[in-house]
Amino acid sequence: MGSRTNLSTSFLIPLLAMLSAFPPLATDMYLPAIPYLGELWGVELKIINLTLIGFFLSYSPALLIYGPLSDRFGRKIPLLVGLSLFILGSLFCATAGTVQALIYARILQGIGAAGPSALGLSIIKDYYTGSERYRILALIGIIIAIAPMIGPTLGSWTLLFGSWQIIFVLQAIVAIISMAGVARMPESHTNPRYIPLIKMAEPYLTLFKNLRFVSLTLLFAASMCPFFAFLAASTEIYITGFNLSEQAFGLLFGINALFLMMGSVSCMKLVKKFNDMLLIKIGFGSVLIGGLLLIVIPHSQPLSFTLPMCLISFGFGLTRPLSMNLILETVDQDAGSASSLMMFTNFIFGALAMWIIALGGEWKIMIIGFMAALSGIVIIFSLWGILQEKSSIEEAEI
Repeated sequence: MGSRTNLSTSFLIPLLAMLSAFPPLATDMYLPAIPYLGELWGVELKIINLTLIGFFLSYSPALLIYGPLSDRFGRKIPLLVGLSLFILGSLFCATAGTVQALIYARILQGIGAAGPSALGLSIIKDYYTGSERYRILALIGIIIAIAPMIGPTLGSWTLLFGSWQIIFVLQAIVAIISMAGVARMPESHTNPRYIPLIKMAEPYLTLFKNLRFVSLTLLFAASMCPFFAFLAASTEIYITGFNLSEQAFGLLFGINALFLMMGSVSCMKLVKKFNDMLLIKIGFGSVLIGGLLLIVIPHSQPLSFTLPMCLISFGFGLTRPLSMNLILETVDQDAGSASSLMMFTNFIFGALAMWIIALGGEWKIMIIGFMAALSGIVIIFSLWGILQEKSSIEEAEI
């Protein structure tokens, strides 16, 4: 890490956090409006939920485009393109008059949001190494957690005092501020590798041969399924199932985000004292316990759902910086492509989880519980073998 980074850290961290927060920004603010839009346009919730699924289905493949482009041209140009598309998509959302128009606008939003969320990780890889990268990832995780804390609350109060269109206008304003920051940002990828446009998929072929990268990416992406299922189902569970107001939903959703942030804070504090494997086991142990509680306890009150979800959110907050760093350490070049493939895999699993939970009917809480319990069990036992192999290799090198 050079002096360029030292001089820019106070500027870069908030900017990187803002860039990484585009997916929750584009979804969480909008969640309280979903039941209202269903009533406004006279369509079922599962149709309105297509605006969520469409966002992630366009977001995921778009990630694969930004990564190689950033490895070839640097990070700034693809970032500015993505932010421009996000602004256009947000404005189209604000002017949509039908659910079909909103779905198409959300698809454009997803294509734009893919740029900042993928390239934020590659910029961190460019600038930071070792324990400093752990600290930056955890710190950004703390800041990102603020988005789901204030997003639904801001969206619900916007509905109360204004209109649902203002939600998307606010998203466009955040993207404009981010564009100004990116314009001032020093280019982090100062030695781009020339890749002919016809061979832009070549870095991915190389990454597929990296078995450690592939296995870790798949494991951690699959582990996020309960979190995405919660994201898609939380509105229906709280507002329709428990008959809560949009404001109460925003508060309870924000409590989950608070525990996500607490997990990231704990990671930043504990990573200097304990090894990765122990913290990951503790984190996914929390996910496992939260999932089992969702399965076995009756859900007559909102807190019977919120409190186990808080355990799950804490576990994800604790392990997310560790998992991302483990994956980033497996690659030496084409960091943009690696970051894009990581995010792509995460959100493909996320879209699958959202599709499953949409079919869950009245069993949505139980399904989230099964997903969380399965994630905890699979990660703890699978990751044990991978990290034991990592430790053996490090000992052999010493």
